[in-house]
Amino acid sequence: MRFERSTDLRLVRAILTDPDIYDRMGDDGIPPREEYQVPDHPGIWWVTVWDRERLLGLFAFFPENAICWATHVALFRGIHPRLTAQAGREVVDWVFANTPCLRLTASVPAFHRAALRFGKRAMGLKSYGRNRESFLERGILWDQVLMGRSKNSQPQSSRL
Repeated sequence: MRFERSTDLRLVRAILTDPDIYDRMGDDGIPPREEYQVPDHPGIWWVTVWDRERLLGLFAFFPENAICWATHVALFRGIHPRLTAQAGREVVDWVFANTPCLRLTASVPAFHRAALRFGKRAMGLKSYGRNRESFLERGILWDQVLMGRSKNSQPQSSRL
């Protein structure tokens, strides 16, 4: 498994606007796919993930401050679950080893059970709270589960 920070915003846009990814990427406020523009800021880390020569997708890391970074996952569908789980485990080690990040966080809509499982099982994130009624999906307000992991903490158990 190979991870690379990408500054190729055309590649990042192509990944993020893939129909399987884009349709699960945002809330009711996301613009139409053809209007989407990739945020271009030097602090954002777009990290592509490869299995040999096959592109699996990307992880995005948005610094909230110098050491605490929010993570977002954009992996293609149809990839064997073993590979996506491996990517999730290994990207955490990669980001802690290759960036100043010391804590990863994620805000996952409570209805998105697969993303919650991925965060816990693959990335080792632990739930630490809820952001009540903070995500609008199809006109319904949903809670977001707040998850995180620090560099020196043990990963979450593989069980939910």
